[in-house]
Amino acid sequence: MRGDWHGDLLKKMIAKGRQECDDKAIDVELRANLEEGTMPNSVDRTGAIPALTGIRFFAALMVFFSHYVVPGSSGFLLTAQNSGYAGVTFFFILSGFILAYNYFAKFEREPTSSVGSFYFARFSRVYPLYAFVLLYFWLTSTNSYSVIPHVLAIQAWYDDAFFAMGFNSVAWSISVEAFLYLMFPLIIPVLTLLGVTTSCKRLVALIVLLVVAAFVAASYFWLSGKGALTNIDPDSAHRWLYRTPLTRLFDFTLGICAAIYYVRFWKGALASLKVWSLLTPASILVLIVIMSSDRVYLSSFSWDAAYIIPFTLIIFGVAATPASALSRFLSLPSVVLLGEASFAFYMIHLAMKPLFALRVSANMFEGMAMQLVLLSIVVATSIGLHLLIEKPAQSFLRSTIKSRNKSLLRTKQL
Repeated sequence: MRGDWHGDLLKKMIAKGRQECDDKAIDVELRANLEEGTMPNSVDRTGAIPALTGIRFFAALMVFFSHYVVPGSSGFLLTAQNSGYAGVTFFFILSGFILAYNYFAKFEREPTSSVGSFYFARFSRVYPLYAFVLLYFWLTSTNSYSVIPHVLAIQAWYDDAFFAMGFNSVAWSISVEAFLYLMFPLIIPVLTLLGVTTSCKRLVALIVLLVVAAFVAASYFWLSGKGALTNIDPDSAHRWLYRTPLTRLFDFTLGICAAIYYVRFWKGALASLKVWSLLTPASILVLIVIMSSDRVYLSSFSWDAAYIIPFTLIIFGVAATPASALSRFLSLPSVVLLGEASFAFYMIHLAMKPLFALRVSANMFEGMAMQLVLLSIVVATSIGLHLLIEKPAQSFLRSTIKSRNKSLLRTKQL
């Protein structure tokens, strides 16, 4: 049965949540701290988590290999590479986790005061490079699609797959991210209103509900036969479960909930650290098995549901075990740089198609060597774009708005 291994992982996740949730004691502590204006944290979780930056590169690499499989690949290795489209699901969950980790306390305490600065921070981080790459694809494109929806990053809402993925086809996911960013300042107050942020049991219950909802949605398409529709069909599972912004709220909210649990309820006890040091690599192995499965590949479950449990466990595990070998590797400066450049890598790798068309190999080993050379070119280009366009543009926009705010403040004081 396709969901057996998910059932086992889900049971472990629920059991782990119950083990670490003493709701009665936690609620008493939370109420006391709320009255004092503070919130409990068992450990310092205010600093950066470099490993979660480093891991971004490997998620981008998944998408890369789904577009450029190693020549000569066959069997489970070919299926695993083709299944790399699941990397975008990882990004949506990770995005929710990172944003909640950085902004949760602020939006819970003052839901409206930081909305403008949050939106501007997201815009300055993403849009300059997005616009630069879109300009390149628009100038070199031969299609007649209107570029305006792509400029506004709303193309993912269109039911026409060719239009939604027009110009730079991977940019549809940035359209989804834009919607998720827009919703983030609304999600935290809603979770607070529902008591999810102050009750461990409610939080775990919501996490389980989100996972179940994803499987119910996938099961509907599977049982109705719509899961077999082609990706370009407006009624397909690909359209509704993979590239529709609204349904990606499940992934995003799941990441948010995982971050809230990490920041507020996870104790970081030695026994828990040992469990997560084993559970994280186990989740990676499960992920590889899923990606290698012909039964899962291109099924209605593959667009989202099949991956959300292992992805969430991997993200949480990497954050929770900074001393583990995996987290230390992902925190290496060189790996972190690759993670920082992963957005550029993701955005420009399809522009390299002419290079990959030159690949000629007699066997898989020669193909892998050629793939490595071409991959190195894409990596080098993405690092260059990150350092020469992405970071300077972000710094310029932020410094401009700071100067403007200072000028307005001086004007008010006159």
